[in-house]
Amino acid sequence: MTSPLLSVCLITYNHENYIKQAIDGILMQQVDFNWELIIAEDCSTDGTREILLEYKEKYPDFIKLILQEKNVGPAKNFLDLIQTPKSKYIAYCEGDDYWTDPLKIQKQVDILELNENIGLVCSKVKHYNQTSGDFIEITPTFVKASNDVIALMLKSKFISLSASIFRASVLFKVIDAIRVELETGIIGDTRILLETVYQSEVYFLNEVTAVYRILEGSASHPNEVNKYILAIKDSYLCRKEFVVRNNLNKKWLSDSICNTNRGLINQAFVAKKYSDSMKFLGSILIIDTLKYCRFNVFVKKIKLDIWMKLMLSLVGIGLLRQKLKKSN
Repeated sequence: MTSPLLSVCLITYNHENYIKQAIDGILMQQVDFNWELIIAEDCSTDGTREILLEYKEKYPDFIKLILQEKNVGPAKNFLDLIQTPKSKYIAYCEGDDYWTDPLKIQKQVDILELNENIGLVCSKVKHYNQTSGDFIEITPTFVKASNDVIALMLKSKFISLSASIFRASVLFKVIDAIRVELETGIIGDTRILLETVYQSEVYFLNEVTAVYRILEGSASHPNEVNKYILAIKDSYLCRKEFVVRNNLNKKWLSDSICNTNRGLINQAFVAKKYSDSMKFLGSILIIDTLKYCRFNVFVKKIKLDIWMKLMLSLVGIGLLRQKLKKSN
């Protein structure tokens, strides 16, 4: 049997309320090539697996399932999934995101087929806040020169994994380069995208083809203090590891350092417990700020309001504000 030209890799865990929309967005794709859908499910505790089995029964030849016998965590589940395809191209989607353009993968594959030098084709996305029910239009980042992509990605990740298609040979090379980081870190998509734009050329499709769902309490948007600190620091760490591994200019970390510190200070200011405020402030990247942060970026990012929040958090005014807010 001929290997499919494209494999869509869908990862899921406890996505009972969203997985149908994710799968239906894949099934609606209109293509002129052989393809498949591979889904890795990490022993969900809700009804996600039952929904997958229903789809598998309807599309037995198209859908392949990787059903973990026990919860193995997102890193192993992802690696088990992404190493399964034998296809030329790999598309990726998470179980709480979904595609909106029925021609998404056809357009992206056509670009890859015509350009052997391109390893990744990405598109614009909309963000959807599940709590508020609002769609958020994301201003696209257009890169004039290929050399600017890495520096801009280090400032702020502007490529969405769920809106991308990889040349499999490039993706597998990337996975090999960062396997240990993927196994031990929290943030996977930024690590993959950074290494991909370093090793290959990228094509930006100026169309919205997917929706990224913002879920409060998820791994990307944790509510718990310790999980938030781990996530925001790992978001910075993945950039630092990338710069060090590839011997790049460490000053490119300036924006990421300041963004991390701003996030920690803002959280310290709104924390409901003084002990939590101290946890946030104790995680500020002081050494890396002194070593790697450009002064002009620091001045631009760490403005008076951030300094005020820092000082007020240190003396417990943020906590007092929370108490006054409750009494009112």
